[in-house]
Amino acid sequence: MNRNARLVLAAALMAVLSACGAKGPLFMPEKPVEEAPVAPAEAAPASSDTLPPEPPIDPATVPATDGNG
Repeated sequence: MNRNARLVLAAALMAVLSACGAKGPLFMPEKPVEEAPVAPAEAAPASSDTLPPEPPIDPATVPATDGNG
């Protein structure tokens, strides 16, 4: 293969390889969606016969049981 053909082939190869990197955004940005204003939910009337919620149980503070009851 003569020298000019190798130079043209090398230049073409470099041009192809340099075009592999993607620059800029990879997709078209979407238009922002306008959200409808959310109305607050109506509060349930407070009932005096309900118990307050129990606090979460921490497994590190629960005593270990040996299965004997």
